[in-house]
Amino acid sequence: MTKAQAVHAFFSQFGLKVYQEDSVPTGTDAPEFPYGTYNLVTDDFFGGGVPLSFSLWYLDSSWLAINAKTEEISRAIGLNGYFMNCNGGAIWFKRGSPFATSSGDESNRLIKRKLINITVEYITDY
Repeated sequence: MTKAQAVHAFFSQFGLKVYQEDSVPTGTDAPEFPYGTYNLVTDDFFGGGVPLSFSLWYLDSSWLAINAKTEEISRAIGLNGYFMNCNGGAIWFKRGSPFATSSGDESNRLIKRKLINITVEYITDY
């Protein structure tokens, strides 16, 4: 599994359709809520940790469901981080700071967004 595939697999494990943030379908192919988007940043062992963000998108009058999903992701990462194997080594996902920030969408008050910050260390040789 490549680094890009591993990052996608990490975010896909939480039961939502996920898209790289610059590849979200639009128009009649736009995803149904809830879904997730992430920015893909890769590096190698010598680069140290790099910031990576993941956004949860919900259409709901309440923050309960999106907050629960945020907690699920936080628990999965845990205090020591989450390791995922990939070609050439592994990826270490850790909670960023601040871990999560709430926002919305001015075009529709029912759209809830949770921006999750993660630090990723690529323990890979390329």
